[in-house]
Amino acid sequence: MKRFSLMVMFLALFIGLVACSSGKESSGSKESNGQVELTFWLWPGMGMESYIERYQEEHPNIKITVQETEYADHHQNLLTTLAAGSGAPDIAAVESGYIERFKENSQHFHNLLDYGAEDIKNDYLEWRWREAATNDGSALLGIPTDVGPMAMAYRTDIFEEAGLPTDPDEVSAQMGTWEEYMDAGRKLKEATGKNMFNHVVDLYAAVREQGEKQYFDEDGTLIVKDSDLIKKAWDLSVEGIEIHNNTERETAEWSAAIANGDFATVFLPPWMLQNIKNDAPETSGLWNIALMPGGSGNWGGSLLTLPAQGKHPEEAYEFISWIMSPEIQLEIFKEKGNFPSTPSVYDDEEVQNLSDEFFNRDDMGALFSEAAKQVKYVYRAPDTSTINGIIGDALKTIADGQATPEEAWDNAMNEIDRQVER
Repeated sequence: MKRFSLMVMFLALFIGLVACSSGKESSGSKESNGQVELTFWLWPGMGMESYIERYQEEHPNIKITVQETEYADHHQNLLTTLAAGSGAPDIAAVESGYIERFKENSQHFHNLLDYGAEDIKNDYLEWRWREAATNDGSALLGIPTDVGPMAMAYRTDIFEEAGLPTDPDEVSAQMGTWEEYMDAGRKLKEATGKNMFNHVVDLYAAVREQGEKQYFDEDGTLIVKDSDLIKKAWDLSVEGIEIHNNTERETAEWSAAIANGDFATVFLPPWMLQNIKNDAPETSGLWNIALMPGGSGNWGGSLLTLPAQGKHPEEAYEFISWIMSPEIQLEIFKEKGNFPSTPSVYDDEEVQNLSDEFFNRDDMGALFSEAAKQVKYVYRAPDTSTINGIIGDALKTIADGQATPEEAWDNAMNEIDRQVER
C-alpha cells in the first residue's frame, strides 16, 4: 500500500509539472490565444503600412511583423535565407527584375495556385501575371503589386522653339516611331543647340523593353547575337549618340542638366515623375507627357511571395491577395501614386483624371493606363541583368570615344560569352 501511495503521489506530481510546462510554452508561442504571427519582408517606400494596420484591425487573429531593409540588402538576405533553409519570412516582396533568379528554385516558395490564385488571375495584367509564373504555368510564385508603364515627358518650350508640336496627341502622331523621334531630335538640336535626351543607355533600355524576346528564348537559349530587337535597340542607340547629352540618370550631373534644360525628353514610368519635380522645381508648367515612340515598356513593380519556410501559407495568402486586390491597389494609388497592376480600376474616375499642374496634364492616369495595356511579356533569364550591364557599358565606351560601334559590339558579345556561357 505504501508503494502504491508513493506511485500515486509521483504520478500526480508528474502530471502537475507537465501541465505547468505546457502552460508556459503556450504563453510564449507565436500562436498563443489563437493569434497567428506573419513576418513580412519588404523595402522602404512600398506604401503598405496603413493597409497592414487595417488588416490586423479587421483580423484580430493575425499579427503582421514587418521588417524593412534597403532594396539590395533585402534581396540578398532573401537569397541567403532560402539557400540556408532557415530564417526566411512568411511573406517577401520580390522586385520583378529579380524574379527569374528565384524561379530557378521555385521549390523555395509556396505555389499560390494551391491556395486558389487561379481564381484571381483575370484581375491582373496578363504580362505581370506571367512574370510571376513558372514557364510551364504549373506554379505561381507571387501576386503582382504596382507597375511602371513607360511614357515620354517632354519640355514644351524647347519643342516650340524647335518648331515641333507641343500638344501631346500631335507629339505622339509625329513621333510614333523611333525613326521619327530621331528625326525630330536632329531638328531640335539644329534649331536650339540642345539635346533630345540624356543618355543612349536609357534609349537602349526603352527600345529593348518594347519587344517580347530580348536575350533568351524561354528554354534558356542565349539569342542576343541573333535578336532583331536587340540589334534594333543597339543601332538606334548608336545613332542617338549625336543627340544625347551623355548624362547618366541618378547622378548630380543629370539633376543639373534637367534643371538647366539641357535635354528635351525623358523616358519614364509614373513613379519617376517626382524625380523631375524634385530636381527641377523651377520648370513647373514647362512639361507635358505623351506616349513613348514605338509603344510602351515597363520599369518597376514587384510581387508578394510566400517562402516555403513559412508555416502559415493559408493566412499569408489571404493577406497578400487582399492587399493586392483591385480595390486596395486603387486605394494605394490614390494615397501613394503606385500605379495598379489591376486593369479593372483603370476606368475609375480618379485614375483617368489623375492630374498634375507641373506637367500640364489632367488625364495622366488615362495615358499611363493605355501605356500599361501596351506592355508585352518579356522572358528574363537570371543573367538578363548581367547582359544589360555589359551592353550598357559598351554603349558608354562609344559615347566617350573609347571604341567604335563595331569594336564595342564585339567586346560586349565576347564578355557575354565569358560571363554567361561559362
